[in-house]
Amino acid sequence: MATNKSLSAANAQRRFGFDAVSTDADEVLNDASLDAVFVVTRHSSHAELACRALATGKAVFVEKPLALTDDELDQIVATVETTGNDRLMVGFNRRFAPLLTDLKDRFGDPGGNLSLRYLVNAGKLDSTSWYLDAGKEGSRFAGEGGHFIDTLGWWLNSLPTEVYAVPGPDAGDVLVTLRFANGSVGTISYVGGGNARFPKETIDITGGGRNGRLDNFQSASVWTGRKPSTRKSRSTDKGQQHELERFIAAVRTGGPMPIPFDSLVATTRATIAVDRSIASGKPERV
Repeated sequence: MATNKSLSAANAQRRFGFDAVSTDADEVLNDASLDAVFVVTRHSSHAELACRALATGKAVFVEKPLALTDDELDQIVATVETTGNDRLMVGFNRRFAPLLTDLKDRFGDPGGNLSLRYLVNAGKLDSTSWYLDAGKEGSRFAGEGGHFIDTLGWWLNSLPTEVYAVPGPDAGDVLVTLRFANGSVGTISYVGGGNARFPKETIDITGGGRNGRLDNFQSASVWTGRKPSTRKSRSTDKGQQHELERFIAAVRTGGPMPIPFDSLVATTRATIAVDRSIASGKPERV
């Protein structure tokens, strides 16, 4: 474990049982005994550390976002092309959530394009949050939006091709429309002015005479006939454990990463394009 401050490293070692700690990232990156590196630092350092880790030949898990700018993302793509190492994973965990994967299986393939709506009741930021340092760490949506774009693309089995975004009524609010390569459309409402007791995340899927709905990873319903079929979970499982299990299994076996590299790139490009669309007032190609 490498952190900026020795006290943080010592606390992490005591809490999680790391064999060794350091305040120098190179101690981790240059350790030939390691098979994988986790980049869980602040957003502005993700792309650089990911490139350095990939260059060592290790598998790399990056907590979202993968990059904050197109230039940073271009550097990652170039590193993969130069090294041939595409063993990269980003922490887009929603697609691994058991209730959501079950809902997708039950919804099935309607044989046509779909319309999806993702409402994120994000809540207000604490006044001390480093998300407020948008100039260095990116906007709040830049940090979190990849979760929701990835989920829509995973459900549709298609990559985003165009983004149109407008700001919402409160600071940090974003309303996004995405077009996908297969002709489907998704919308994301990322808003902070709602009631704290309202579900934080809800997803609605419409198409082919069917409807699906996920309520905060606790309840999932599908309408394919006269009555809905609903399944519930006692916990709010957003897929983190399953995501990590899949990544570790891929590292151990040499199998493919849980999310294809082109999907990671397209999702990150679309997330970056949101701020660009807000600035231009026009749709932006991904």
